[in-house]
Amino acid sequence: MAVQEPLVPHNQVFLNFRGEELRNGFVSYLVTALKNAGINVFIDKHERRGEDLTVLFRRIEESKIVLVVFSRRYMESKWCLNELAKIKECVDEKKLVAIPIFFKVNPSELKSLLYEAHNESHGNVQPHIMEKWKVALKCIKSKMGLTLEEQSDEADFVKAVVAEVMKWLSTIPCSLEGEEKVANLFGIEHRIEQVEERFGFDHSDETRIVGIVGMPGIGKTTLATELFKRYENKFIRCVNFLKIRMEMGSGHLRMTFLKDLLPKTNITDKTTYDCLKTELLKNKVFVVLDSVSRKKHIKALLGDRSWIKKGSRIVITTRDRALIADLDPNPYVVPRLNPRDGLMYFSFFALGGFNPEMGDYMKMSRVFVDYVRGNPKALRELGKELRGKGETLWKAWLDTLAICSKESIKKLLKISYDELSEKEKDAFLDIACFFRSEDEFYARSLLDSGGQDESSEVASEITNLAYKFLISISGGRLEMHDLLHTFAIEHCSLSSTENTCRLWKYEDIIAALHGKMGTKTVRGISLDMSQVMDMPLEFSVFAKMCNLRYLKFYTSTCPRECEGDCKLNFPDGLSLPLEKVRYLDWLKFPLDELPSDLNPNNLVDLRLPYSKIKQVWKDSKDTPKLKWVDLNNSRKLQTLSGFSKAPNLLRLNLEGCTSLECLSDEMQTMESLVFLNLRGCTSLLHLPQINLSSLKILILSGCAKLHKFQLISENIESLYLDGTAIEDLPSDTVKLQRLILLNLKECKRLRSLPECIGKLKALEELILSGCSNLETFPNVEDNMENFRILLLDGTSILEVPKILPGIKSLLFLRRLSFSGNGVISSLGYDISQMYHLKWLDLRSCEKLRSLSTLPPNLQWLDAHGCISLQTVSSPLAFIMQTEEIHNTFTFTNCGELNEAAKNEIASHVRRKCQLSFISTCYPGYEVPEWFSHQAYGSVLEPKLPPHWCDNKFLGIYLCAIVSFRDCGDRSNRILANCTCEFEDLDAPCSRFSVPVENEPRNIESDHVFISYISRSNIKKRQEVEFKEGCVPTRAVLRFKVTDGAGEEIPQCEVVKCGFGLVYEPDDEVSNVVSLVSARTRMIGESSQGEVTTFQSAEEAPIETPKTADSTSENIFY
Repeated sequence: MAVQEPLVPHNQVFLNFRGEELRNGFVSYLVTALKNAGINVFIDKHERRGEDLTVLFRRIEESKIVLVVFSRRYMESKWCLNELAKIKECVDEKKLVAIPIFFKVNPSELKSLLYEAHNESHGNVQPHIMEKWKVALKCIKSKMGLTLEEQSDEADFVKAVVAEVMKWLSTIPCSLEGEEKVANLFGIEHRIEQVEERFGFDHSDETRIVGIVGMPGIGKTTLATELFKRYENKFIRCVNFLKIRMEMGSGHLRMTFLKDLLPKTNITDKTTYDCLKTELLKNKVFVVLDSVSRKKHIKALLGDRSWIKKGSRIVITTRDRALIADLDPNPYVVPRLNPRDGLMYFSFFALGGFNPEMGDYMKMSRVFVDYVRGNPKALRELGKELRGKGETLWKAWLDTLAICSKESIKKLLKISYDELSEKEKDAFLDIACFFRSEDEFYARSLLDSGGQDESSEVASEITNLAYKFLISISGGRLEMHDLLHTFAIEHCSLSSTENTCRLWKYEDIIAALHGKMGTKTVRGISLDMSQVMDMPLEFSVFAKMCNLRYLKFYTSTCPRECEGDCKLNFPDGLSLPLEKVRYLDWLKFPLDELPSDLNPNNLVDLRLPYSKIKQVWKDSKDTPKLKWVDLNNSRKLQTLSGFSKAPNLLRLNLEGCTSLECLSDEMQTMESLVFLNLRGCTSLLHLPQINLSSLKILILSGCAKLHKFQLISENIESLYLDGTAIEDLPSDTVKLQRLILLNLKECKRLRSLPECIGKLKALEELILSGCSNLETFPNVEDNMENFRILLLDGTSILEVPKILPGIKSLLFLRRLSFSGNGVISSLGYDISQMYHLKWLDLRSCEKLRSLSTLPPNLQWLDAHGCISLQTVSSPLAFIMQTEEIHNTFTFTNCGELNEAAKNEIASHVRRKCQLSFISTCYPGYEVPEWFSHQAYGSVLEPKLPPHWCDNKFLGIYLCAIVSFRDCGDRSNRILANCTCEFEDLDAPCSRFSVPVENEPRNIESDHVFISYISRSNIKKRQEVEFKEGCVPTRAVLRFKVTDGAGEEIPQCEVVKCGFGLVYEPDDEVSNVVSLVSARTRMIGESSQGEVTTFQSAEEAPIETPKTADSTSENIFY
């Protein structure tokens, strides 16, 4: 939303003074003191040079107080006297308070000083201007002011001036004439335009009803009122029906409205629209119905709408969009002010205007604005209350902002709260206390009040609250505005006035657990156990909490065993006669099982992580609403019996239950189960013979004793068998036709895969990493068009999977890994047919000798540690003209690469120079000959031609030779960086950093690192962008090696470096450029580390690069 800045005042206090005399002394101290007191002050140094007096006059008009500092040289300034005349005008109009300050001058002297100035420097001033100055001087000096004598203490005097200003500000109304109007119109134009689009005046024969909705204080009434003002003269009958009260009767409401529509007609509370229909249909109407809170109001005011003449426009504002859903299904939702507009608006009221120089106040203002999140009413009320207050009070308010609502805001929000039903109030407070930012479906399940038929919406209170703008649903989660959250939390604290209470404060919960407060009305408890010392509790501590729905004992620190046992102890056992409990979350529950008197009939979510339970219940209990069970890391859990009556269970988390040997056959009744997590159940021996028809995710990772996989659902989409002891997959795996992910990582005993693996047509990702005994991959005879990722790293696969003629089994792969394979010596021809393959991992394939063919569109290749690799294909990969991605080809520690292979790797960078970024590295100690600028060491200072950065410029090449001989073993990331600085006498320095290569591994010997970075990427990294015309022709490039944290690694030395510019091909240019593009020979080091010489093209010919699909040349220096 655009900010109408000219309407926003910029200062509370304007300083009128003789700058040459006082600016750097008294005035500077006074300005600092005023700002420290939270007063927004303006002095003319803020204006740009060249602006005329009208700008300062506007600043005077925008001010509330003017301090006129009369000094001995004041009268010498025409500027000061013109300002004085303007000040007098505003004082006469009662728009301004003027306080004269007599700085070491007597008021009686001022008149004679003006005459002296007139005779000496103002002789050419027109008489009427002089007279104006005299009148203004007489008026202002006569006002009650402050005098600083020659021997007075200036520091004390400054304090007195600030005190006087503070006193006046406290008496001046927050809104002078017109100011409140300006504030209300702040940034409203954009909103008006958006609503006017909905009026659709192009369709004049239609009647339009437009709803304006939003949270309390967002500006609905202001917007509707402004719309009414704009259109009241364009309709014969107009009514702005404001503040419709909830208690108004239908008859009285209709009578009042009709009297406004037909002021000359005799109307009573018995008059109906039918009686006046003929008269009403004579004219179109423009009506605003403001603050509608009941459907009966709309019915009373609009009736059946047959009396409304076509072409009329009706605006309805409401906090509840459900009320107008039938009239306007898509109402206008008033947006909140964005952060910038919010800061301007808040500053208007709190500081008298936006002033970036009011350092700490502006910082605190941003915190207030962030908390209020663009609510104009709240910004206005907060600003008014903070106006004129000191920094100490501002900071105190900030400290209490999230826990204590200001009275004016609380009053505003309470109106909406009081209109809620009892169930809606409970849901609102429950969300604020327990379910803010929670998943919508999860919260609906917990808040479901029950009693609805199957067709009704679960927890309709959530929908109602969203329609009333008391919560919002964003990204599938329930969110609540900070203002509403503070109001709700504060409201819950007033437990003595409510039928129910919610406890989350440590002191209140401890009091309740020790029986020091009534617990019958407790609805929820949420206790952070990190605050609790060991505490023994009575057997019947929860006996009287008959209304308890939510019970949560958690820790805000580490939930693992390092925090010790549960700090709540029950030496005599525990009774939990909770019939209404829906949410039970008890970290490190201390007993062997849940108490037998717990009635889980309403239980929705049961969480007992890191508990000591051996079984949940002895006997099965009815749990018709139970949807979530989390027993993770309950290491004594032995059986899962007791859940045979949980037909609606969705998620079951048993991760880390290391004593669990088998699952119960009772699980067959869990017909809704979608997610089953058994990760780390190291004692699990087998799965039961059951069919969980809804199961989509099954996690058996790390079940080290599981030798056989039993299919328990045909609808599984993600299956994790990594780290199990299985030797093969059953033949009925073919039934998993919805399987997307199959993870068999680190299945050391797995020797083969069934042929049916190729019939899993939904399969996208197959992970076989670390299956060290797997030697073959089955031939896939069916089309697997969804197959994208195949990870075979750490296997003993003897050859690359074959692609059968006419079968599209592997053609759609995007990612393939053979890393750590100690058998493969060549990738074979079939891999060249994988046209979609972008990512190929060949790290530590120690017997790999040749890369004779590669996928044509490869973007990422890592052959680190392929110690036998000698040759690579030419070209490495084809060129995709539209690519805009980072290409990386890594050959670190490939010590057997021959020179032809190295040349091909380096040349690949040249061929792909139209990409945004490409890098490569390989063992070596020479900068390729085609780098035009080269130097020993880590610094390179090439001299560039004029206009080198013209519109034909494509990018730059960078090269670094890095010695790793003394680096030792490094397990952290290694990054080779280049910082480029371009400068000359007339241009500023422009810097950008270019990562040459990333290497999180140990590298042996010297390596060549080459990168190309495009012009577009250079611009992204530049601090100062070059303009048209001449650009810097002197460059300094500094190369260094850093770790992942950016710290330089001095042991990894850059011994040589290179640089080159790349241009679009141009035959006319190439002949001229060939002379200056000759390679700089490294013939020794100068004081700058480089000697640059230029040779003719005949002496040092440059081989121009060719692309794979083009014969055009790329010219580079």
